[in-house]
Amino acid sequence: MTSVGLAEALIGEIEFPIWQGGAALLARQQAEVARAFDRFMTPRPKVSGRAAGLWRVAQGSNAVVLKKIHNGGTHTGKQLGNQLDYLFSKAAAVFGNMADLDPSERTLDGDQRRAIVDQWSDEWTGDPKNGQTTHLLVSFPVDVSAERARPVVEEWCMELFQSGLHSDGEEWAYVAALHTDRVNKHVHVVVNNRGLEHGDWFFMAKDHVFNLDFMKERLVEIAGEHGLFLDKSSRLDRGILTYGPTRAEIERAAREGRAPIENRRQGRALSDALDQIQRNIEVLRSLAVLATLISDEDLAKKIEAAARLLEQGGIIHHRNQEIVMDLDTIRNRGDLATAFGTWLDESERDISRLPVQERRELREELYGIASEIVRDLGDNRGAQLMHHAPRMPVYQAQMDGDRIAVQDKQKVIGPDGTQEMAAQIGAAAEKAGINPSVIHSRMETGAANAWQERAWIKADILAVADAKKIDLASEDGRGRAADLVDTFYAAAARVISRAVPIEQEVSSDKLTRTLSAMAEAHAQHGKVEFQNDEHAARFGADFRDRYGAPVLARIAAGDTNALAVDFPDAAQRRAIARAVVAAGEAHQSVGMTLAQSRQAKEKMAEQEAGEQHRSRGKDHGHEL
Repeated sequence: MTSVGLAEALIGEIEFPIWQGGAALLARQQAEVARAFDRFMTPRPKVSGRAAGLWRVAQGSNAVVLKKIHNGGTHTGKQLGNQLDYLFSKAAAVFGNMADLDPSERTLDGDQRRAIVDQWSDEWTGDPKNGQTTHLLVSFPVDVSAERARPVVEEWCMELFQSGLHSDGEEWAYVAALHTDRVNKHVHVVVNNRGLEHGDWFFMAKDHVFNLDFMKERLVEIAGEHGLFLDKSSRLDRGILTYGPTRAEIERAAREGRAPIENRRQGRALSDALDQIQRNIEVLRSLAVLATLISDEDLAKKIEAAARLLEQGGIIHHRNQEIVMDLDTIRNRGDLATAFGTWLDESERDISRLPVQERRELREELYGIASEIVRDLGDNRGAQLMHHAPRMPVYQAQMDGDRIAVQDKQKVIGPDGTQEMAAQIGAAAEKAGINPSVIHSRMETGAANAWQERAWIKADILAVADAKKIDLASEDGRGRAADLVDTFYAAAARVISRAVPIEQEVSSDKLTRTLSAMAEAHAQHGKVEFQNDEHAARFGADFRDRYGAPVLARIAAGDTNALAVDFPDAAQRRAIARAVVAAGEAHQSVGMTLAQSRQAKEKMAEQEAGEQHRSRGKDHGHEL
């Protein structure tokens, strides 16, 4: 039985998909797992969508448009039939997850459309407000060809509606039509809202897994994997103060041979839009600073120029060409969070080569700059972590020559003492599967803050998984890796606490609560008894598992320091030790022998006598 440690808490941040599909989509799941690991291991901030979009816009990327068509959901089979007739009358390509769909065909014939209508509508019940279907539109920049647009949307649809990666295995029937009748190639996607596996209802909402921002983000990321440098910026992000024309206006303008009319913002809407543009200008200036820090002066100039353009009331236009980059370039330069993480990681590596004292000073300066940037990018939590102290004693500690310091406490333990402490902590690290020299190097300076500590913990999890051949893609594997890392941290804390008292909040897990309750019961009744010997045996096993196999022998010898990490107060530890001894006398299954019980009681009596003797000496004004 162990408390939830930082490793266990952090490993929960890996968002692995729940897979219930067939082998045909295994590669997609594996790719999602790889992305989950990448997100987990990369020291990157959770930047705002606006900042990420502006970062790409300033580099000349183009915006991809994703819309849920208002009133586009159909309520009856007849409405669905009319919608499919319209969509596939203009189709240049068709795809979806219907069993009899031929992906080489340009459109669906009348029989195929009627088959979809019959199959979907036969299972419809009731009359949902937004319809039995959802109609989505994906529109690409003018310079993206149909040949490049189709595979992006096809993969996006397969991931969102067919793979079950984001929906606990649920799948929805969908059909899509690629249109090339306008300068912007676009795809219409119609989704049957009733799930195929469990009957779960497909819907989109701000706080739901299927929200417009997430769906657009995946569209941009998948496009990047296909070499297309796109962004999810809005018209307002680019400085456009009008609303985009409606579909009806676009079609009317086409019939009349004129440009579509865009509606102007007025009143409060205009005021809010101008305020947002001002905030965008401020974000762009922060991005220019970041570009300078990562030594990309050309990009810094582009971003500053974009900020000036918005300041003058101008509009940021995309480049008049299809921007194709390799995947690494898009990830390393096009992704704002990755660019920041790469800069921070490289800065850390440069600092690590300096003498210890210089490292500490430069790290403070580095994270002072980094926290301001992270806050400007929209990650307040990340900025806070850069100002918060680390939580684990092993990464709070600084071992320098003949002394050890933990936060504001320090103690001279001599060169032999530091060597012994390093050896004990190193042995515990090696047992867990972590390189002792890595831990020793970190302990020379300690973690600069909670942000860096998190990065180190994640690296420890990966090291343990590699050393012990643990599959982190399985829940059991993640639990085992986290437990090994947290066990090492607890062991290191015990070693450190022998030199420097460590103040830690008592964990609220079941075992520590049980120990506190046992101490109270013993103080009130003079005895401790479990419901039966089986319960006592489980307690004894959990007790040894948490505090080490020799813990009962140490208590018998009068040593309660094994409990110090959870119970810093010595008097409380002695009260708990008395309760454990009483339980051992009542239940042999606890694991304490009668000889150990007698020895423990003798030692406790000696300790109490010594305490009373010292107390009497102090009462008379003498220190004995």
